[in-house]
Amino acid sequence: MFTKNRMLRSLVIVATWIPLAAGVAHAHGGMAGPDEMGPPVGTAIAIGLACYYLITLWPRRGENDGRKSTTRASERGR
Repeated sequence: MFTKNRMLRSLVIVATWIPLAAGVAHAHGGMAGPDEMGPPVGTAIAIGLACYYLITLWPRRGENDGRKSTTRASERGR
């Protein structure tokens, strides 16, 4: 029940702020259109996804790669 109330409150806040922000943006000359915002947003999304998958898919170091671990947890198991 707590999460439903919290979600509803968040939705009400967002639904209130979007029209207010649009009104302020329109009063001050409008926001940048899709021609101006499209390429930077697309580039940012592409870089973000590339970094996410690079970090996620980066190969892990093997157990026996010749390096001694410095963590106490690995020394306890011996």
